[in-house]
Amino acid sequence: MGVHGFRIRLCGLTTASLLAACSGGASPGGAPIVPGYSGGSRPLHSSTFYGCPVFEGTYNRIVTNAAVDPNSDKYINSVIQAGDTEGFYASTGVEQVNLADDETPLVSVHQKVQWHQFPVPYPWQSGFYIEPLGDAHAIVVQTDTCHLYESYSTTYSNGTLSAYSGANWDMTTRFVPLAPGNPSAMASGLSLFAGMVKWEDYESGSIDHALDWSAIAHTVAESDFVKPASDTDHLQFDGNSQFQLPYGARLRLKASFSTYGWGPQATMVANAMKTYGVYLSDTGSSANGLYFANASDGSDPWSSTDLSALGKIHVGDFDVIKLPPVQNAP
Repeated sequence: MGVHGFRIRLCGLTTASLLAACSGGASPGGAPIVPGYSGGSRPLHSSTFYGCPVFEGTYNRIVTNAAVDPNSDKYINSVIQAGDTEGFYASTGVEQVNLADDETPLVSVHQKVQWHQFPVPYPWQSGFYIEPLGDAHAIVVQTDTCHLYESYSTTYSNGTLSAYSGANWDMTTRFVPLAPGNPSAMASGLSLFAGMVKWEDYESGSIDHALDWSAIAHTVAESDFVKPASDTDHLQFDGNSQFQLPYGARLRLKASFSTYGWGPQATMVANAMKTYGVYLSDTGSSANGLYFANASDGSDPWSSTDLSALGKIHVGDFDVIKLPPVQNAP
């Protein structure tokens, strides 16, 4: 997907607890208040994975009351007019998170191109999962230290781990954007893992974080970004509108969108879109994609019948949350 992407993958759906709209004071359950995405204050809810917090303060900021960008309709119309008219799509069985601990060996990552470096070794061992489609994503969570490692175009052969690009983060802190001009496992530099719907989310009863959204290529601005993104595809927009949606834009599914009669998995995903929103994180060659992960044991527990309802959601069903200053990819 994206710079490094050839097609969209979305796997399943999981939970999404629709939290009530909040503004000021304490959030539901007494969660702390943090500075809002676009100014002011927004309630924060915790997202965890195997006991590790997942970037409290960015991906899990509730945006039900966040201000809508004054040019939201123009941004949305620009995407649609450029050709993004398909519904959202979920496919399962593609992504998986590898679990590491203090006993997992640390391996230096060989860089496939000189302009993308890997300054720290990755925990890795034979048998770790690499996404088998074109992007060859690899995701590792070190559960003892709560550190996250991601890579794109990953290969492991004869004891050598190689990748085109990637990033690592301490998940116990707020999400730290990469330096401008740096992708991660996605073109935008955002975290694939943090915005991925995980089976563990569904089992916990709620998706307490924003989702990563992969738009159809050339329907958005693939040369512009806003924080917390840090890079783009370095490609020109095919449309003729000055309102080109940049990487890192956060969109929120309209509260009025009805999921009446939907199954539990699709309903949870839609509710997460209303509560936490979606980040424009990457682009692909086909339908609007959301990234999902199988269970950590490798099984694929998602229901394609349930998730098919997501195809009823279109870009026009979202509002764009007020954008930070737009930056151009270096």
